[in-house]
Amino acid sequence: MKNYYSEEQLKVFSEKSTITAIDYINKNGEVIDNDVDKVYAKIVHENKKETYHIKTYDNAIYDPLGRLSNRENVLETKMKKVSKNTFDYYVMYLKTNNSIYLTKANRSFINE
Repeated sequence: MKNYYSEEQLKVFSEKSTITAIDYINKNGEVIDNDVDKVYAKIVHENKKETYHIKTYDNAIYDPLGRLSNRENVLETKMKKVSKNTFDYYVMYLKTNNSIYLTKANRSFINE
């Protein structure tokens, strides 16, 4: 599994909360457990709650099939915390490649 946090950050997190698991989601909307695939979304399970994060670029939802997809290695993308509704739309877009879900995710992301 990919770990986006340093050992020091994990130590601070573990003192404040208990992260029990992190589910990483790849370009196809599937949960992964290896270090080979790139991560586009994740679910962090902590203190019996779940927080949802998706990949963003330039404060907008990153589209892995869009015009910037061939430059993904040089772009500075970030994982941002979003609502469950936005997360669900984004993951559905990754699974189906239906752009209506990306549109709904963008609208929900803007309204947060």
